[in-house]
Amino acid sequence: MKSVKHIACDRSSAAVQGALPDAAAIPQSSISTSGEAQRRRILEMLRTGPKTTLDFRRAGVMQSQTRIHELRARGFEIPTIARITTLDDQGFPHNNVALYELIAEVEREDGQC
Repeated sequence: MKSVKHIACDRSSAAVQGALPDAAAIPQSSISTSGEAQRRRILEMLRTGPKTTLDFRRAGVMQSQTRIHELRARGFEIPTIARITTLDDQGFPHNNVALYELIAEVEREDGQC
């Protein structure tokens, strides 16, 4: 019978490259899984440049295609600009991953986006 050696691992975000932040360090309002909170996170992320569905998953948005569809229905111009092959955080390749870009935002009545 093989013996199992248990090794203590440092799981702090500084020790693991690309690790998600500790939930305690995230403001409570930021970790909501409501549809509105997820749409808000997607818009915040897209304002910094193109993002993939895997990027959204890392931010707690599990059905980004649904949230993107909802944002498009509200008037946001968010095309799928490419389908790419990318690696997830564990190194597994994923083919045909959508890459989204925010082209235009809906202007609110108060003149802001």
